[in-house]
Amino acid sequence: MLSTLKGIVIGQRNVGENSRFIDILTEELGVIEITAHATRKINSKNAGSTALFTYSKFCLNKSKSRYSINSAEPIYSFHKLSADFAALSLAAYFADLIKYTSASEQRADGLLRFFAISLYELEKNEQTAHCTKDTSAPANISLIKSVFELKLSQILGLSPDLIACAECFCYEHDEMYFIINEGKLFCGDCFNDAKCGSDTRFVLNPALLRAMRFVIFSPNEKIYKFELGGKNLRELAFITESYLLYHLGRGFKTLDYFKRVT
Repeated sequence: MLSTLKGIVIGQRNVGENSRFIDILTEELGVIEITAHATRKINSKNAGSTALFTYSKFCLNKSKSRYSINSAEPIYSFHKLSADFAALSLAAYFADLIKYTSASEQRADGLLRFFAISLYELEKNEQTAHCTKDTSAPANISLIKSVFELKLSQILGLSPDLIACAECFCYEHDEMYFIINEGKLFCGDCFNDAKCGSDTRFVLNPALLRAMRFVIFSPNEKIYKFELGGKNLRELAFITESYLLYHLGRGFKTLDYFKRVT
């Protein structure tokens, strides 16, 4: 049986002398594993379409529970990410998050577009830094990482409640306490250990809270359209990572590598 799908290659594993297993993220079937025969050959017609972080149109054969490529056509390649270790390692971390949290043969509504937008932002940031020698590039990458982690939490149904204080429904306060395990806010007037427990908490100043609300309540096309720097950006990066990894209950080697190269 033949089927046609569009997807982004998010993983590769060599098999035999010339072939690969590849993982692709699709809208219709989530993440699926495909056998890509002879794609490691120099003259393979499908080599470009099956390269890591390439968005392609795939014509697939399905035999029992296995997919294999009949033909493939590249739509867009994010190959420029390979020019920068930080951008490439962050893209690999994003891919690992998606592979871990996406079920095979189940729809992944919105996830493919979100991932493509995120890779585009990474690629654009890498090109800007390369052309201008912009010393703020690492901060831009930190922002992309934070936005991805927070928005992915929402897509997975793990969205924190950032609307108002969970106790008095106060919308703004000089200090809002964000409780990691519950994903809730408490204003400075309502927060205490008796009510909120002794779990990990972060104090969100107004700028941090605005940034997190912007990501949660904005459509994918706009989530990267804001600026944050300095201490606020460092704190945001730590908060979003801590929140997502706590609720997933694990770490990722690609994240560790990203931290080593940045």
